Amino acid sequence: MIKMEKTLSKILLEIKPKLHTPFALFDRKGQKIFGDDLKGKVRKMEVRLCGTKYVLLADLPSTQMKDFCLLMEGFINSRFNEMLRALIQGKNLNLQLENFPFPCGLVLIKSDALAELELFLQDLFEEGFMMNIEGFLLLIFPMNSIEEIKETSQALYQTISEEISSRAVISIGGIADSREELTKVYCNAKKALIFPLLPKKGVLYYPEMALERLLLSLPEKDRQVFIDEMGINLKKLDEETLKTIQVVLECNLNMAEAARRLYIHRNTLMYRLDKVFSLTGLDLRNFKDAVKMEIYFTLNALF
Repeated sequence: MIKMEKTLSKILLEIKPKLHTPFALFDRKGQKIFGDDLKGKVRKMEVRLCGTKYVLLADLPSTQMKDFCLLMEGFINSRFNEMLRALIQGKNLNLQLENFPFPCGLVLIKSDALAELELFLQDLFEEGFMMNIEGFLLLIFPMNSIEEIKETSQALYQTISEEISSRAVISIGGIADSREELTKVYCNAKKALIFPLLPKKGVLYYPEMALERLLLSLPEKDRQVFIDEMGINLKKLDEETLKTIQVVLECNLNMAEAARRLYIHRNTLMYRLDKVFSLTGLDLRNFKDAVKMEIYFTLNALF
């Protein structure tokens, strides 16, 4: 569970003099975090502050209670996001966010429907930080494994694709163990979103995009010569066969995994690869030929 209670208390102390309503804040185990000693009949309402859910108590009618909770969430989360933004962007080095949940995983989401996405994701994750930053939606999770954040990102992309009409692209920053690493993984996530292959992939991870970065550095003429030379042979293949090649490449030449993803028998897959060889002279089971095809498909995705 994320606990930013020292930072939360600091923000509450800032805004308390501006509030005229006595209130108390408790965690979900019933332990008091901050506030007044309330007596008599009070109302309770759940609020999400600094990435964690709490229970707020105040002696207010139900309609006023709802407005008061919204006001508290607005004040506190706005101030917290301001502090978090400075932390992530490497600004105001004297600023301290106490009890920040290192290690943590960071991802960015690029979409034309960020407001809709933010509302949708608020109910999807029990804990974690989320905010708009530089035109992206930032998510930070209490994770310590890159494989875990990859799996979470893939599942998130699938959910967004099914539930939100607008397309989204997710960029994995990585795992951060310190403030300096948090800034670094944030910058890496932004770099991945610069690539023009966005329509082709839903989840990007900058450290694994070395090939894309290398190909982008080549002169346009050289790239086009390679595409034309490879295209003479590969354009002989039908859509089903081209899809088969792409899946095998995505599975890192693991034929059993590729056959499973294609819902075909392994022998059927071998027959298709034999067909590719007979038509193009390229054998996907040969490493050098596989590299040529990976470069060809990557260049077509980029350009």
